[in-house]
Amino acid sequence: MSEVENNINKIFNNSGEDRKIVVWYDDDGDFEDDITSINLENAELHLLTNDNSIFTKFFIEHENPNRNFLVYAPFPRPSDENNYIADMVHYASSFSADPIEEICKELGIPFDLKPVVSKFKKFFNAKSRREKFNNLNIENFTENNIIKGILASLTSQKTLELDNILLEILINENIKEYINEFNKYEILDEFWNLMAINYGFKMDNPSLINLSIFLLLNYTEDSFNGKIPKLWNEYVIENNNNASVFVEKFISNSNYYDRYSEISEGVANKINLKNSIKNHLVDSYVECDTFRLFDEKIINYYINLLYDTHDSFDYSILEERARKHFYNEFKNHYSIIYWANSFLGLINEFKKDFIYDNIDDIIKGFTDKWAFIDKSYRKFYYFYDKITNIDDFENLNNLTQLIENIYIEFLDKINPAFTSELAKLDSLSDLKIKKQWKFSNILHNINQKTAVIISDAFRYGCAVELVDELNKDPTRTTSIQPMISTIPSYTSLGMSALLPHRELKYEGSKILVDGNEARSLEQRNRQLKSYYKNAIACKYDDIKSLTSKEMKEILNGYELIYLYHDQIDARGDHSATENEVFNAAQEAIDEIINMIKKLRNSINISKFYITADHGFIYKKNKLEEYDKVNLDNIPTIIKNRRFILTDEPTDIDGTICLSLDYINNPNLYVTTPKGVDLFKAPGSGLNYVHGGASLEECIIPLVEVKAKKGAKHQNTVNLKLISNRNKITNYDTMLTFYQDENVSNKVLPLDADIYFVDEDNNVISNIVPIVADVNSEYAEDREFKERFRLQKTKYSKDNKYYLVIKDAKDGVILDRIEFEIDIAFQVDSFF
Repeated sequence: MSEVENNINKIFNNSGEDRKIVVWYDDDGDFEDDITSINLENAELHLLTNDNSIFTKFFIEHENPNRNFLVYAPFPRPSDENNYIADMVHYASSFSADPIEEICKELGIPFDLKPVVSKFKKFFNAKSRREKFNNLNIENFTENNIIKGILASLTSQKTLELDNILLEILINENIKEYINEFNKYEILDEFWNLMAINYGFKMDNPSLINLSIFLLLNYTEDSFNGKIPKLWNEYVIENNNNASVFVEKFISNSNYYDRYSEISEGVANKINLKNSIKNHLVDSYVECDTFRLFDEKIINYYINLLYDTHDSFDYSILEERARKHFYNEFKNHYSIIYWANSFLGLINEFKKDFIYDNIDDIIKGFTDKWAFIDKSYRKFYYFYDKITNIDDFENLNNLTQLIENIYIEFLDKINPAFTSELAKLDSLSDLKIKKQWKFSNILHNINQKTAVIISDAFRYGCAVELVDELNKDPTRTTSIQPMISTIPSYTSLGMSALLPHRELKYEGSKILVDGNEARSLEQRNRQLKSYYKNAIACKYDDIKSLTSKEMKEILNGYELIYLYHDQIDARGDHSATENEVFNAAQEAIDEIINMIKKLRNSINISKFYITADHGFIYKKNKLEEYDKVNLDNIPTIIKNRRFILTDEPTDIDGTICLSLDYINNPNLYVTTPKGVDLFKAPGSGLNYVHGGASLEECIIPLVEVKAKKGAKHQNTVNLKLISNRNKITNYDTMLTFYQDENVSNKVLPLDADIYFVDEDNNVISNIVPIVADVNSEYAEDREFKERFRLQKTKYSKDNKYYLVIKDAKDGVILDRIEFEIDIAFQVDSFF
């Protein structure tokens, strides 16, 4: 418009007349959108319409006889007999402009491309659209670039990158909006032509749904093992790198997660995916992540596999599912497969080697191996309880019942063996492992600030996981060893035994610590301070929300802190919430870790002991009540579902009777079932119990943590390219990467995305994920051989290309390696 503006102003400035009128009939209205922005130096603009001719003649000749006017009419000049201002037109000067030439000048488009601009004159008519086009800063004008520039402008893109244009179209909820725009500005045929040239999509009556089907099936074919379903053949082009790379960009962009899922589901329904793959093995699509149905069928398959074989499999085949698009929707399902797989593997090992008839070997077997069975069982149900669509997976309930039955057999094998060996002891004091009632001996020589965290019912299998999590931080040194709890294994006795004391004594059903009760926090504080002047007892719930400043005000100056934590028992001991016990166990682990961090950073505690008053037994199916004896006929001091306390020894079939002489109560006896059955006794809950002498109840953890203050100083492993020369000569190429060191608590694994880009940082290949988390003595185990597929387009030896290694978690570019791409036989298009 600037050139037009200059030419019009020249007419007015150089006329030498007192009064000048210029009439401009713009036949096609090419300048209608821009005319009001014209800057006239010596004249006034007047807009002529089909309805204001008489007014125009009166306004210009009678009301403003001395002013210069540019009269603009966005239509052809009428014949004189039909034109009320015909006489004005004859004495006025006329003006016309070549809009295409003006547009080319304005945008810097060479005149030899005027036919292309003229073809899309409707688009270029508006100044706002020309500004968007101009802001693309196109350096090399060709017909193809002009077309892509128009498409980019209409889709509000910043570059000519066709992938971005197509992505913008697909993510638009009103998916037909841009297609309607393309049709409006007569560029729709060119759009479909670009889809054919760049992605291979060519149909007589193209549509976005067919384009979506085409793109997703070509992406699927890239990772499909074996022959694809016959129904896909009409869509799939062999080695369609460009379609695969495009979908990979789409599917890996978390901002478009929901939109991709919506399109994917629509495509799956359109092609009747369920029917298409019904005769294909899971191995065919176990590496594919295009459709939600793949995950559903993979999960079903492995649930069935576990149920049918009663054995574990190599789970590494599923580990990469964690990087797939739909993983978050099915995270709990994959987790139950993982823990069911772990459980069955451990159980089968257990069945092979359980021949222990020595109590020390049984305890060692439990702490070294069998506690992990408890952990796997707990984790299986932790994730199972999060699943809401259980009935969608045909054998999940059957697998659950299988695990339940096997776990019952496991408990019924280890615990009678253990309790039978216990019964052979003269006293619990004869056991070689540490004893809960002598815990205070460990504290005698403390010479630094120490915290004792006592988590109610925090059994050994939970502590195993706690130690694994604590060991991820290199500022901590953590160890775990077993400790035998008091038997009966219940809160009042266990908590009393963990306090410093000279004597534990029963007075009826009450427990006295050095002659005093120690049930309340106040009573425990008094007992603790009688041995350690600078000691304090407090509840986790009372300090968990304190700021560092508030915590210092309360706890500074104390050398020994007893911290009572109650998450598991608080829920397990009530029938209304006992089904939440495994969730509570997971929360307990997280809360203990957070409290260690808080105490370390706030009041500089460097040493921690984590232990429990007792453990617990929990089964999803109700525990069986022991019905061989009527306890009503036995005089008892305490009657509990898992034990009875008497002042005379008992001889009840299927039970063991132990003396409490180990805590200097030789005239008291505890009787508990040999297995995990329950006595018929008052009390709620038939799933969660404690009090007896099972391994899960009375082998409790003693975790010692030494914590240093300061930064973690954790490095991440490096992933290095192994290459003699950084040159690619084919659209498909294999590259090898090397993890330079083993992972440990000081060296973290790397979750990386690797791909190629051009000089403008446009992604030009598939995105290859690598999880470098290997810990092996063999260097070859830390090598990763991966396939890269370049977009099929022309590459120049004179341009620079880069292999990018990016941290997938935080998006940081870790390495950018320059490559030469020199492909002998390059392609421009698919056709």
